[in-house]
Amino acid sequence: MMSVPVQCDEGIKWDWPLQKGDGVVNVLDDDDHFEVGLEAHHFLPKEIEVKNIGDLLEIHMEHMVKTDNFGDVSRNITRCYKLPKNVDSKTIKSNLDSNGILHIHANKMH
Repeated sequence: MMSVPVQCDEGIKWDWPLQKGDGVVNVLDDDDHFEVGLEAHHFLPKEIEVKNIGDLLEIHMEHMVKTDNFGDVSRNITRCYKLPKNVDSKTIKSNLDSNGILHIHANKMH
């Protein structure tokens, strides 16, 4: 009998509670830039705050009681993630697209 090695994706992944499926988000991290897309379809742009704190990125989303198909719901999510090396914190930008995906991206320093 021959043993077959198990391969795995070495890419950076973040846990994200609103993500469909297993709640894991793949992070694009190459030599030139960093990018991640997080589901945020329950939130308006004014209800989302993205902060850079040293080598951490803090994402906070909150809205007070809203009525949806399931009744009255309030949501409050805060997550902190360590940024990849060499991210130029001055270039971090975020954008909520029309599909409710929060895109966060930045350039890398060389």
